[in-house]
Amino acid sequence: MDTNLTREHIQRLYFEERLSTRQIASRLGVSQSTIMRVLQESPLRSKSAAAKIRYEPLSLAGNYEELAYLVGVYLGDGCLVQNSRTELLDIACDSKYRNLIERFASLVNRVFGKPPILRKDPFSNCVHIRLYGTGISSTLGFEPGPKNRCDLHIPEWITANESWSRWCLRGLFETDGYIHHRRGRDKSVVVGFSNTNEALLDDVQQLLYNLRYEKFRRSKASIDCWQFDEALRFIADVGLDKS
Repeated sequence: MDTNLTREHIQRLYFEERLSTRQIASRLGVSQSTIMRVLQESPLRSKSAAAKIRYEPLSLAGNYEELAYLVGVYLGDGCLVQNSRTELLDIACDSKYRNLIERFASLVNRVFGKPPILRKDPFSNCVHIRLYGTGISSTLGFEPGPKNRCDLHIPEWITANESWSRWCLRGLFETDGYIHHRRGRDKSVVVGFSNTNEALLDDVQQLLYNLRYEKFRRSKASIDCWQFDEALRFIADVGLDKS
């Protein structure tokens, strides 16, 4: 059976995303009767019974390197929403970055021990990686709500450890970062990070300095490095991959 038609995936769309059988059939490109048959064969026969999955308590199931990586991803392209009795972690990715989408979905699964839901926005090129449960905000260390209304800071437990700092930087640069390969007389690479939250930019700048990356330069809404050797060293050190 196609992975998009597995019972678990259809159950998540129906019970957690609360899509109708018609909406699921349209999204997956199959008949509504196929979706109804899969749900009828499911041991979960009602949304009220399955809702417990949406409200189940979550805690750290992975290691701190993975958590630091996810914190960086959240600070870049994630959001936390409080929904009545549960929380939603939503990470938005451009659909052209298929490897990133798969990597982030796997990362969320490893950190929390629960597979997220992937949802394509029908009106844009955005794919949402979504996880429902209680305890997400306390595990990540951030309060739910709009990130643009508050100062964002990288947690101290990350900044105090060089390995975790690199993992966090990887998450930040793979979401709100960029790599430009320029060709002229000499090949050059530009690596940078852009964000409108000044407090977060301050933290990223300090973290780069702490890790001895001294060629990065700060502008109003970005930090970047045009020095070829240091740009390549940074990309290799943090394992940066924007594909």
